[in-house]
Amino acid sequence: MAVEEIDREQTPLQAVLLADSFRLTFRPASFDKPKVLCPLNNVTMLDYTIEWLASTGVEELFVFCVHHASQVQEYVSSSTWTSVIKVMCVVESSILNAGDALRELDKRGLIRSDPFIMVSGDVVTNVDVRGALVEHKRRKKKDPSAMMTLLLKQRDAMSTTRQVCDDLLVGMNRKTNQITLFHDDITSASTEIPTSFFALHSQISLRSDLLDCGIDICSPDVLARFSDEFDYKEIRKQFVHNIVSEEEEGLQSKIYAHLLGPSEYAARIHDFRTYGAVSRDMIRRWIYPVVPDNLPSGYERSYNYTYTRNFIYKESKGDSIVDRSARIGDGCIIGKNASVGRMCAIGRTVVGHNVVIGENAKIQDSHLWDGVRVGSMVNIDQSILCEDVVVMDGATIGKGCIIGKGCVIGKGIVVPMFTRVMHPDHKINSGEEDGGDWTDSESEEEQETGKGDVGGAGVSDPDVVGSDGVGKLYSIESEDAEESTDSDEEENAQYGIFTSQEAQSVGYDGKSAYRMRINLQEGGRSGAEGEGGGRGGQERGEGSSWGDSDSDEGDVWETGEDADTQFITGRQKGIDVIKELKNLCLEHDEKASLKNLAIELNSFKFSQNATYEDVNCGAVLAVGERVAGKKGLGLDKTPAVLAAFKAEFKNWGELFKKCCPRNSDQVGIIYGLERVVSMSKFEAFRNAKGFRLLLQTIHTDDEDILNEEAIAIWREKRERGEGGEVAQAMFKDKDIQDFLEWVEQSEEEDDSSEDEDDNEGEDDDDESD
Repeated sequence: MAVEEIDREQTPLQAVLLADSFRLTFRPASFDKPKVLCPLNNVTMLDYTIEWLASTGVEELFVFCVHHASQVQEYVSSSTWTSVIKVMCVVESSILNAGDALRELDKRGLIRSDPFIMVSGDVVTNVDVRGALVEHKRRKKKDPSAMMTLLLKQRDAMSTTRQVCDDLLVGMNRKTNQITLFHDDITSASTEIPTSFFALHSQISLRSDLLDCGIDICSPDVLARFSDEFDYKEIRKQFVHNIVSEEEEGLQSKIYAHLLGPSEYAARIHDFRTYGAVSRDMIRRWIYPVVPDNLPSGYERSYNYTYTRNFIYKESKGDSIVDRSARIGDGCIIGKNASVGRMCAIGRTVVGHNVVIGENAKIQDSHLWDGVRVGSMVNIDQSILCEDVVVMDGATIGKGCIIGKGCVIGKGIVVPMFTRVMHPDHKINSGEEDGGDWTDSESEEEQETGKGDVGGAGVSDPDVVGSDGVGKLYSIESEDAEESTDSDEEENAQYGIFTSQEAQSVGYDGKSAYRMRINLQEGGRSGAEGEGGGRGGQERGEGSSWGDSDSDEGDVWETGEDADTQFITGRQKGIDVIKELKNLCLEHDEKASLKNLAIELNSFKFSQNATYEDVNCGAVLAVGERVAGKKGLGLDKTPAVLAAFKAEFKNWGELFKKCCPRNSDQVGIIYGLERVVSMSKFEAFRNAKGFRLLLQTIHTDDEDILNEEAIAIWREKRERGEGGEVAQAMFKDKDIQDFLEWVEQSEEEDDSSEDEDDNEGEDDDDESD
């Protein structure tokens, strides 16, 4: 027995990385190579995951690959981290799903460590998993049936790191974190929990705010269980769902949850939408130390990024050329040997290596992979251009487009929103898969369609790319090829938007889809009025961006597209009320009476069915922009900026008081301040400490503008989990929590002093009697 324990201690920690996950969500980018070898912020995606595994103490890693396996093998064999961690590729071309992959691993007997880590190759994380490993070992020693631990992260329901079709509901024992329910079915409005569970678990918490990170700590029993039950194809929707539902006490296997801390980050890149979200989070340094200027091992030999203000990163070893007249906005990465021409405007964009951008090009929220050529007078918005794409002069690429490797967009061509273009030489029904989710049910049912494929491979579609272009339209049509009833067709029509190509594209705003899903699940009609839709930024966190691309300082502001507006009765579709209200305030002549501005704002509020909360949020954004535009103001000097804000709020005090008939309306002021502190120009305030300074200053200067009741309402909303990831992270920061405690104590002191005054008054009355 002692010998067995010694052998177990000497067994190196092993990990399994699933490089394939059998979906088509990353096409056409994955036609030429697997998703895990695609670049994320100019670094191969696989390197982030392997670098993380090496940092956690993993000594042996098995990379399970199916499609494009030779490319993965070649990449692994030539990589530098093989000296730190032993990496071996497991290749099996006949595998169709994740369940088959785990059965193959069990058959080969490769896994010896207990536990081992299982992770998807598209995970980006900074988690220190050692604590979860120790916790899993402790549970396993006490209870041999504890076979698996899932890493979960609290995320807002509309977080952009969630898939639009994510509808995960997790039930957990509140004391032990044992999972008793794992239900993810977007078409289901309810679920069931066996009553016998309540005899075993005194308290079960139901959580719909947890994101499955794609990281598991497993006992080898997991592999054996897959071998015993051949029906399991999917790890989550079948295996985990069924295991946690077992009712036989003493015979059931147990799966536990490990909840990540506030500073820990983990997310999977399921599709292009989540790709853009993770890229942005990394640039904004939410995944520190996984940031662009801290490259994975081996990259320092060829690349080195310098980090400058406003989240701008420039490669310094190459000969990148950025013209003096070009404007590089916040959130940009400029790769090695890149060239940016005269009068270009680039914001929140990743520019790859050897990319050439012509004169007067405008590129926003996009990703240009290596070797891209962009002509003059080109407009690109929230799109991804794969390697060696050429965009000719005067072309426009709309939001959400994906242009496959080697395609050419002709001169003056306008590519509509959410279009995917593939190279004409690619055969659509090639049988190859790319990595997406650990499931094959969709890949068996999805039938790809190449539109404009007249003449077969090698023929471009001039209607898509122009007569001088190269490429053709690519799309995926999902349908049940076997038994399809009328009710099935109706359900697919209702819920198809959540798994559509558009919903999986960068630039897609999932807020409207979320509200539509809630309406469908509740039995309401799609597009019904949503209470609180677009009200005062209630969910304006991660899903919203922070800058206004239409302003002169496009890299500073963004109020986002108010996708919620289409669900509000009486509001014009596509109107961003916050942005419009802000612009009304900015256009106001300072010499004119604020009463006139109040009338204008009130009229607009009624015309768009907005709220005073919206009005106050827009007004605060205008105040912030006025401060940012003051000449000679040291925006990195806290006292100067704070004094400027105090002066502006004093000048605008009359307006705020008119627009706050109720305490709840003042919450809009706080929402506006949350955005203001994210302005790229305010170096001194771009953190929770700056947010606290502004809150405390405005609150103490004039409680008629911001009182304790409004702060309490805002606090309650954030404590309920409302708001995106950025807002939640700021709210949970120690500086903000200290401020809230200070407000609470001040209120108690005021109440006690009032009571004392009342008592003294009663004593005086008694004495006079």
